[in-house]
Amino acid sequence: MKNKRLVKNIFNAIFFIIIVILTFYMIFKDNDIKSIISTIKNVNLLYIILAVIFMFIFILCEGINIRRVLKNCGYKISIIQSFKYALVGFFFSSITPGASGGDPTQLYFMTKDKLPVAHSALALLVELSSFQLVSITIAIVGFIYNYDLLMNNIGNVKYLIFLGLIINIIILLFLLVMLFSRVFAYKLLKIICQILKLFKYKKINEFKNKFSSQIEEYHKCAIYLKSNKLVIYKIILTTTFQLVLYHSIPYLVYLSFGLNKVSYLTFIFMEAVLYISVSSLPLPGSMGVSEGGFMIMFKMFFPANILSSAMLLSRGISFYLFVIISGLLITLFVLIDKKSK
Repeated sequence: MKNKRLVKNIFNAIFFIIIVILTFYMIFKDNDIKSIISTIKNVNLLYIILAVIFMFIFILCEGINIRRVLKNCGYKISIIQSFKYALVGFFFSSITPGASGGDPTQLYFMTKDKLPVAHSALALLVELSSFQLVSITIAIVGFIYNYDLLMNNIGNVKYLIFLGLIINIIILLFLLVMLFSRVFAYKLLKIICQILKLFKYKKINEFKNKFSSQIEEYHKCAIYLKSNKLVIYKIILTTTFQLVLYHSIPYLVYLSFGLNKVSYLTFIFMEAVLYISVSSLPLPGSMGVSEGGFMIMFKMFFPANILSSAMLLSRGISFYLFVIISGLLITLFVLIDKKSK
């Protein structure tokens, strides 16, 4: 098992590095690197520092939501511990395709801290459901708010937006079905098993058992949601604040260049639409498509000569910088934990 995990981690690391190299190659092949660096040097650093603080708070908010559920279940969790779980989620979601490594690694760290698997999984599921609900809601509002701008200026990228919205709405509906309709969830399982039989899938029983256990976990989560409504309202409110901060980063970058003609709401709603459009794609941190999407969707806000610099700053703060920071902090947490033991 350890060898398999090591091989998987090495593969993910190599895949991540290849995507990073390809992404930066595509960015710089038609741009003058010296010109980009020169442009970035002239930005207002106060806005950049504020954007970095927003990212710290964004990650901290996830930790607060996880802590809120665990505390409600009777566990004493410090802010530092919950921040560690949030960092783990951000880092491993960023470096694995489709963010597949985030939740399992968070669960691993939580069980290492002697937290029961059932309640740890519940905390992560509640946090995920809230994040999915709020991110889709803001994106739909953003799509309506910026409809004319989007339809008239982004060309075929609008189909990526439609695809992203549809996929995320399907994921949200699936979550809601799994949470609140146990009977329908088992009917869905039956249909999926029938489809798998048609394709002569050999591990149907194994899949059925895993899916059934997931249904039961979601059912426990639904019971928790119904009996702890005040906690859920607080989590949704925190998630909304969290995502507003995250979607504000491109606007702070915009202000750092001395620009101020576009409204704050236009910016955050445009970023919300971009986020939901690329988040469902099976790439680590949506690399490549996020950068390309930024260049297309924000070209109407930034002058052409600073668009590449703005994209690098925005993605640098909201992704690349915090992949490095979270990786270093996780390493520090692991070393401290080993030393204390």
